[in-house]
This record gives sequence, structure tokens and C-alpha cells, in this order.
Amino acid sequence: MLYGTSIAGGASDAGTVFSLAPPISQGGPWVETTLHTFTGTAYAPSSDGANPTGTLAIDSEGVLYGTTEYGGSYGYGTAFSLTPPASPGEPWKETIRHSFGNGSDGADPLAGLAIAGHGLLYGTTYGGGTSNLGTVFSLSRPAAPGGSWGETVLYSFRGDTQGFTDGEYPEYGALVTGKGGVLYGITYAGGSSGVGTVFSLAPPSAPGGAWTENVLYSFSFRHGQSPYGGLALGKGGILYGTTSEGGAGARNDAGTVFQLTPPKSQGQPWKYTNLFVFTDSNPNGQAPRAGVTLGKGVLYGTTSGQGLYANPSPGTVFQVTL
Repeated sequence: MLYGTSIAGGASDAGTVFSLAPPISQGGPWVETTLHTFTGTAYAPSSDGANPTGTLAIDSEGVLYGTTEYGGSYGYGTAFSLTPPASPGEPWKETIRHSFGNGSDGADPLAGLAIAGHGLLYGTTYGGGTSNLGTVFSLSRPAAPGGSWGETVLYSFRGDTQGFTDGEYPEYGALVTGKGGVLYGITYAGGSSGVGTVFSLAPPSAPGGAWTENVLYSFSFRHGQSPYGGLALGKGGILYGTTSEGGAGARNDAGTVFQLTPPKSQGQPWKYTNLFVFTDSNPNGQAPRAGVTLGKGVLYGTTSGQGLYANPSPGTVFQVTL
């Protein structure tokens, strides 16, 4: 079974959650079922979310977790769960776990959620936080059944304010969790060149302490810029991802597939390698806006086809051999 979201459509044109069931016999059609239709409204208080843009996460009990960019109690997005029915054919149950946009909270979550140990969910918001440049947050399950979920802003991005060269505006890529509970993600903008970063966020050494953020790499046009999608975590802590623009310094560069290798000694810089550079004139596609999926010795991904300097192509599905 496959599960996904649509940003629009449904009875309220506010998006859906759907499933795709494989065919009973080889060569037969896959069967699509709408599991939930969102009814929320952008930037207005709503009892439901609206316009999901991120991927879904699924736990061991088959419960789906995701986010919507808009809707919720304040109109700035939600985190929701979708519980499968006890009997086949009955409706799935949607529950809003958190509404964004209250005070210094995050706003407009574009990426999906990551499931970690101890029942925690992690995610990012595109806006909100203390500098209105986005946040990393956690969601914890209630101590007793039926209680409210707890949301905590773990980090607020600062951009170039107060002398920082931090990231800004995390986009569509969900966080990934590495050793020691360290979170890894991307921002679309910010960093030393203003065109995006790869960052880590390490948990505190003692309960209740502050999480520690580090910019692992700042993008530039010469080595790719403006990453939209998330990261894939490989052996040895190597990170893989894409950028939607740039690549080798040429005008027609249209994005990259990259590798970021951790240093052998703590405190040394991570090593950035372009595995492939897309251009507006090659048949491999251009402007990848999603991350990559890691297979056995190969990366799989898609391109949007929306390059900057040539007529857009319809887009491609590609593989890069490692």
C-alpha cells in the first residue's frame, strides 16, 4: 500500500490524503482511495488543516502523520494524524495534533514529520519563530490516553540577524535522524551566501537544555543553491540531497545531486561533492525540487523541469550510481 497527499482537490479544494492499493493480479490497475478530505482555510481559523505539501510518516500501528501548510486554529497550518479503521471499509479518523501560528510558534509547515524514539515527532516550519525565518519543532504524545499532544520549538532560525549566517526558511524536506538523536535538514535560503544550508541539530546533554544547531554547509551558485527537498542518510553518516539551481558556475546550470561527507575529526568541515549537475540543455531534466531515495549503491529522484534559462521540460525520474 502506498500513501500520499495532494495539495489541492477534494470537496473543499484544500487537499486530500489518499492510498494506492496494488492490483490483485499482475498487470491490473492500482486502486486509489481518498482517506481524508481537508476542509480548512488559509490564514483563517479552521477546525481542519488545508493544503498538505509534505510527505507522510507511518508508525508501527499503521497511523499516518503529516502536516498542512494552512488551516488549524490560527490559519497557519497543522500537524495531524490519520488512524486506520477497526473494520475494513469504515472511514479513517483524522485528529489535529497541533495548530501552528500562536505567538512565537512556527508557521506554515511545508515538510512532513519524522518519527523518532520515545513517541516523538520532529518537523520544521517555513516561517514563524523568534525571527519569523522558520523553526524546528517536536511533538510529544500525551502521558495519558485522550490528553493533548505537546509541541516544543527546539530551534528558531536567525538568518543573517545579529551577525549570524544561519539558515532561513526550511522547505519541503522532512528531517532525518542520525546517531545520538541528531537531526539533519536543509534550509532554502540563508547561510554565508544567502542561498541555503545543510544543518544539524543536536539534543541537549541534560533534559531541558538547549538544542545545538550547526550549519554543516552553506550553498553557493558554483556548487548548487536553493535546495527544496530533504536529505537521505547513508552509511557512515553521509548525507545526500539535491539543489534546484546552480552546480558548476555556468549560466545554464539547473541544479545538482550532492553528497556531504562528515569529517574524520570533530570540528573539521564536512566535504561537499557534486555527484551530478543538471543543465537547461541536457535530457536528464532540470531543477530537482524533491530529495533523493537511497537504494543499494544508487540514488533515485525526480526533476521538476522548471529551469531558469530555457523552456521548461516536463520533468524526469532519474538515478545516480554511487
